[in-house]
Amino acid sequence: MQCVMTGWSISLLFSAFALSTFASSTLHAMEYVEICNRENSCKKFSRLIMGTDHLKQSDWTYDGEPEKNDEEVYKILDESARLGINLFDTAPIYVGSVENRLGRWRASRRDLVLKNNFYASADLNPDRKLYALSKGGFPFDLYYAKHLAPGTHSERLQEELQRLGVLTSPTTSLNNVPPGTYASRLYGSGEQIKQRVLEEITNSSSQLNEDITIYLMHRDDGDFVGFQPLEREQTPVRNLMEALSAPEISGKYWMLGWSNWKTDRVNESIDLAGENPALAKPAFNSPYFSLFEMSSRSIHAGGIQVTHQEMMDPNFQKGIKLSPYSPLGGFSILDKPEPRWENTKKAAKKKYDEGDAYWQNVFRAIFTKANEARWKRVVKFTGEFNAKHGTTYTIDQMINAYALAHPRTDFLTVGPITLEQLRRTVGSLKLARMLTPKDLEYLYSGVPSSSSEWTE
Repeated sequence: MQCVMTGWSISLLFSAFALSTFASSTLHAMEYVEICNRENSCKKFSRLIMGTDHLKQSDWTYDGEPEKNDEEVYKILDESARLGINLFDTAPIYVGSVENRLGRWRASRRDLVLKNNFYASADLNPDRKLYALSKGGFPFDLYYAKHLAPGTHSERLQEELQRLGVLTSPTTSLNNVPPGTYASRLYGSGEQIKQRVLEEITNSSSQLNEDITIYLMHRDDGDFVGFQPLEREQTPVRNLMEALSAPEISGKYWMLGWSNWKTDRVNESIDLAGENPALAKPAFNSPYFSLFEMSSRSIHAGGIQVTHQEMMDPNFQKGIKLSPYSPLGGFSILDKPEPRWENTKKAAKKKYDEGDAYWQNVFRAIFTKANEARWKRVVKFTGEFNAKHGTTYTIDQMINAYALAHPRTDFLTVGPITLEQLRRTVGSLKLARMLTPKDLEYLYSGVPSSSSEWTE
């Protein structure tokens, strides 16, 4: 696929997840992780989780790219299942009503996935089921809503909106809302939180045939103005877990999890569930994790990352499965035949200068000197690795494998949007098994081992 460098396509840049080198010998190498709930009901999930966020999005990898029709989307989903992926990541806010389409696709393939000859290898997808991971807890996007949703909102948010002249008491109408302004859905009384989440999960459950396997709170409690968090007390973790454990909500998912939650609150949730069997036990956490770390500025409001050092620690967030993501997944920086950091940075800066609020955020979060150095290292390392092992892995494959090879990466949320990308992504599992801890340290920090050829 020929990728055209555009501002939009940069949002596919730096993928730890979207692309990898394809080798036919690795097609059947899907790995599975077994998870059991309190009732000792167990499921085996593919280590690669298929993200659907951009499957139908137009202009995503190049200008003029058309939106995929259902047949094209189904073809990619079919291939992912054929290659052994059985857990699919979606959300009600994803482009093109893809949550609904995923639900219809799963229903239409229920019998087909039972047959051995559907798969590239008969040992794939041992459960012979297609599982759905959906999300709730999305804050209200005030830039589009133009009003505060009914119910309680934090005084801190209301004060800031009034200071900016966005909110005029006593009305709830908003004027001239800055991009990146959000009101928490997880703030207020337990009953209010429960009702707000119940509305979300009821909608998602309907779209997914009343069958949500894993349900993530995609943000923790927090308010934001101009993409920046407002300092205030958060809703206690216990209060959130009590609301999410209410039968009206917990009866709609098999397991609960988090996305973009800080480590101290993740750990607290694990402890609370261990102490109180009445609380839903969180099984998953999905943070940002990439060779390209965010600066002190997050790429999006409420984005929480984990670091190389943390993911190398077997005891980090012990008691929960980690499934990292990178919303910058893709390949524009990896254009062939000459991948160039400078080209992508220039295109991102163009969007920044045009006043695109999203790219003004991303530019400051990602285009750092440290990440530029990591880019140069991964280019050099990939060439030397291939020469040593007689392989043909590409740079994006190496970035993908870097994330997979960390001891605390239980799963990896991937975002391929073409058959070629999908097949190559599955091949990344083999490369990940070839990387050593010293390789990972070199790629991250540039520190070579005394016995390694990886030198600056």
